[in-house]
Amino acid sequence: MNALVTDGDERPALAITRSLGRRGIDVIVGEARAASLASSSRYCREHVQYPSPYDEPEAFARFLCDLVQRRRIDVVLPVTDVTTHAVAAYRERLARHTSCAVPSLGAFELAADKGWLAAAAAASGISVPRTEIVADASALPGVLPRLTYPVVVKPARSRIRTAGGWIRASVAHVGDEQTLRRLFRDSPHLQRHPTLIQERVIGPGTGVFLLCDRGRVLTAFAHRRLREKPPSGGASVLSESIAVDPALRAQAERLLAPLGWHGVAMLEYKRDRDSGRAYLMEMNGRFWGSLQLAVDAGVDFPYLAWQLARARIGALPAVYRIGVRSRWLLGDLDHLFLRMFRDDPALPAGAPPRCRAALAFLVGGSGARNEVLRPDDVRPGLHEMGRYAAAVVQSLLARTRRSHGHFHD
Repeated sequence: MNALVTDGDERPALAITRSLGRRGIDVIVGEARAASLASSSRYCREHVQYPSPYDEPEAFARFLCDLVQRRRIDVVLPVTDVTTHAVAAYRERLARHTSCAVPSLGAFELAADKGWLAAAAAASGISVPRTEIVADASALPGVLPRLTYPVVVKPARSRIRTAGGWIRASVAHVGDEQTLRRLFRDSPHLQRHPTLIQERVIGPGTGVFLLCDRGRVLTAFAHRRLREKPPSGGASVLSESIAVDPALRAQAERLLAPLGWHGVAMLEYKRDRDSGRAYLMEMNGRFWGSLQLAVDAGVDFPYLAWQLARARIGALPAVYRIGVRSRWLLGDLDHLFLRMFRDDPALPAGAPPRCRAALAFLVGGSGARNEVLRPDDVRPGLHEMGRYAAAVVQSLLARTRRSHGHFHD
């Protein structure tokens, strides 16, 4: 049996490749580059290079449909929002030659719409931050009197489809009205696309991860974020497995069941540090960055998703290990650099000072497994370090050229 794993440069793709490869499944890794993080794994049987799903989405879809037919691919496991969207959009055509566990395109697009999610969650009795939705920049003046700062500005979709491909839309923390106006003025995607402006919730992040079979939750896992990149809030770089809060699992079921959700999903919460209330921040209908932690703790989502795609689900994990920690070392290094060398106005009050952040980096990862560099599979770690070092050198050279130019001016 075999499987195609997309987005080989993503860390979840590496976790999937290792999981399936250890079980004797031939893993073919795809990426727009000639080599990738996951393809460097000993558990990758073959690497394929495809057109960029971000810059050439139609060419990518044609390549994918041709590949699964020509190579007799048993299961396709997309990793990112963009490739999951493509697989969902072409699900019927792909189903003639392969299997996949992804939601319908309609369900996926609803879940990817943060405005819909906030409204659906509130209607289901799920706590969400106070939210204002602006259709475009012209609607901003109408909501300004109702805002209390600081606020978080979120494009309604993390990825936006344009005539030139997919663009990434980032989140911004804003402390005053003048900065908010300037942000909308300087950001083309905020000027033209729906945007959420939410109150900022300060507190630890919690993720609830699920596998669903047409709306029915099969298994769930949870973690808490101990450090993030950027430090003010973002991707988890140090995380720990925790027990699933039954109330949060019930919330997930209320949201996913009406969608007939099929495949994996992640619900991200912030637990307010003063009240302890969990606020739903967003939902992702794809594999998540800290996927390796779930596998290490005993919930092998990649293999379960592979089984679900083939309609042959075996035994589901009744329990998993609590207190397991996973560390993305280079992401944690970025966290440290950002804390040490940049002033982040979005950093919440009460964040540890720089000296404590440095100490936490040195000793705070003890007992955590390195997510990428593993003793039985070292090449992905070396691949990542090489790419990281090259990026650092390029950045330093660019700064040197800029400084040299300013000196001559």
